[in-house]
Amino acid sequence: MTIAKYRLMDLIFLGLVAVVVDLIGFFASQKELIFLYVTLSAPIILIIYFRWGVYGFFVNGVIALMHTLLYQNFEILPMIGYFASIFALGSAMIWFKITSKSNIRSEVLLVTLYFLTGYLALFITQAMIQLVLFETVEWIVLISRHGFNIILGWVIMMIARHQEDFMVDMKTYLLKQIKERLEEERIYES
Repeated sequence: MTIAKYRLMDLIFLGLVAVVVDLIGFFASQKELIFLYVTLSAPIILIIYFRWGVYGFFVNGVIALMHTLLYQNFEILPMIGYFASIFALGSAMIWFKITSKSNIRSEVLLVTLYFLTGYLALFITQAMIQLVLFETVEWIVLISRHGFNIILGWVIMMIARHQEDFMVDMKTYLLKQIKERLEEERIYES
């Protein structure tokens, strides 16, 4: 299997996980706990960036589209603003320019900063969109909606960093696996 095929399958699988957790969160928020807005796709998207870089933006698009349909947000300017906030998660990838992915994964502080960079960019973008479109920011609603998700998302990131081969640069990881396999075959054939 080629790296491109593996990447596609991985993006589809992790994208489906992100969709499912947000669907569960949406339907849960429609029940008695209306104040609880659970959307856990953000840490999954950040893990996808870690694995595949900018290819993760495909999942951002799917999630933004799904949220648009679920919340029936069909007014063009709020919809564009919401898409912008979901894509703002990508700002976390600035950390890949500052330090290596293995350093980020190995340090609790760096994983936390990586996560918070993306999530706070999403949060601030949503606040700015509210200010521009509605001339006010509903801080209590924004903080209550995202506060729980930030805590849960951080926990997910902490769990993911401890998984052996989960939060890794997949292209580098797969190339290393191929090289090791070829060396083993060469030794076996000798």
